Amino acid sequence: MPQGHGDAFDVKYYGLDLRIDPAARTLAGTVTIKAQAKGPDLKTVILDLADNMKVSAVTDRAHPLSCVQSNNQLAITLAQAIQPGADFTVQIDYSGQPKGDGFVFDSHQSAPMIATYGLPYTARQWFPCKDTPADKAEMADISITVPDKLVAASNGKLIAEKQNDDGTRTFAWRVSYPIYPDVISLAITDYRTFTLPYQYSAAESMPMIFYVYPEDLEKAKAQFAVLPEMMKSHVGYFGEYPFLREKYGVAEFVVRSYREHQTLPSFGAHMVTGDHSFDRVLAHELAHQWFGNAISVKDWSQVWLNEGFATYAFALWRERTGGGKDYLEAMQKLERENFDGPLIIQNTRDKNMMFSNTTFFKGAWALHMLRHVMGDQAFFDSLKNYVKLYSFKNARTEDYQAVCEKAYGQSLDWFFKQWVYGAGRPVYEYQWSESARGEEHIATLNLKQAQKTGGVFKMPIDVVLSTASGEQIVKVWNDRETQSFTFTVKERVTQVRLDPEGWVLKTLQPR
Repeated sequence: MPQGHGDAFDVKYYGLDLRIDPAARTLAGTVTIKAQAKGPDLKTVILDLADNMKVSAVTDRAHPLSCVQSNNQLAITLAQAIQPGADFTVQIDYSGQPKGDGFVFDSHQSAPMIATYGLPYTARQWFPCKDTPADKAEMADISITVPDKLVAASNGKLIAEKQNDDGTRTFAWRVSYPIYPDVISLAITDYRTFTLPYQYSAAESMPMIFYVYPEDLEKAKAQFAVLPEMMKSHVGYFGEYPFLREKYGVAEFVVRSYREHQTLPSFGAHMVTGDHSFDRVLAHELAHQWFGNAISVKDWSQVWLNEGFATYAFALWRERTGGGKDYLEAMQKLERENFDGPLIIQNTRDKNMMFSNTTFFKGAWALHMLRHVMGDQAFFDSLKNYVKLYSFKNARTEDYQAVCEKAYGQSLDWFFKQWVYGAGRPVYEYQWSESARGEEHIATLNLKQAQKTGGVFKMPIDVVLSTASGEQIVKVWNDRETQSFTFTVKERVTQVRLDPEGWVLKTLQPR
């Protein structure tokens, strides 16, 4: 990687001053970046920017700087070498027609609809930045000028709205929490808005603001009404909402998907149905405010820390509203016959690998199983402690594991090796028998792990013994390829079942 990128400097501030022309499908703007040098004698600063977005000038306090644009990067030569710890500022004037899925010009009912879709490596499609989650700016200003019939929604707090003489309006948004480029959002159309309060104390509330198409307003009011209670549920599990000084909201957009833009997730128009068929998406995107935005990954190989946690949050919401049965049902719906590979992503340029059933669903299952291993108290304590320790910072799997081990009081290296860094699942072949011994009855369970990959899994397994008077649950620890367990009960055992509630990702093969 060229000198000046990576760890050579830390971005402290992004200032985006953008003008959008929907008719021409163009963007023109000035981006101000304030940063601090880390490496010695920093002379060249490398930013990410798509080659089709043409830079017209780069300055430092009005002094022109030379630059070279190639290979979707912008190399800026500073006026003089910068030493570690010294601050510098660059201002880039640029324009063009963004290409790719990260910035979309479209329409709905003949009204323009412009939106960003912040997938990894797409921020560079529309503004110069350090396009990585590893470097979070401490704050950002986002000023958007659009035709005056349109509304421009973005991250943070709306601090000004100005009618201009040329038939345009400017919306000025301020982000006062750390943020990285991927989750900076623009959502622009003829929005209608409505607000619901999130009451976080007896005397204080935060606005939840929703930006929706005019034709979908009533459906959205019915559908999004669940979010204040969903917020309270997530807060109960994870700790207070991280961005209380700003807002939480949802912006309807034209992409048939959803994305966790900070404080304002985007939500595909096809999902605005007026009912609760997409509550899983609402719960998922809300949870990303903790896992993805407040806590960001150090690199994209760790994306399960975003997607697995957000997916699991919907199961917790189901538990909060419907109890343990609904929680277990939600988890079973996430099970798939095959999950490809480990949770750690080997090729972080392959978006299909990064955003797959494995990172979303197996990631959620890893948390589900970890809960059963640790017990509820330690598991939920670790979730809150993880949020406390790493909010507004970056984390890796090792960081989360360390928090879990502290709460659990024992090493969990074996668990993370097999379920996060490893692949496969146990295939349990089992048979049971029952015999009488005096007034007692002995049930014997013979268990074999028959999987061909993944080695031997160590897991606690709930064994349910059925008798005429009811059921007895015994937890056993299976850590060998073949293992026998005996259980002494007072009545004849009529049935033995392994993990009937589904706490282990497994395949069962009774013999």
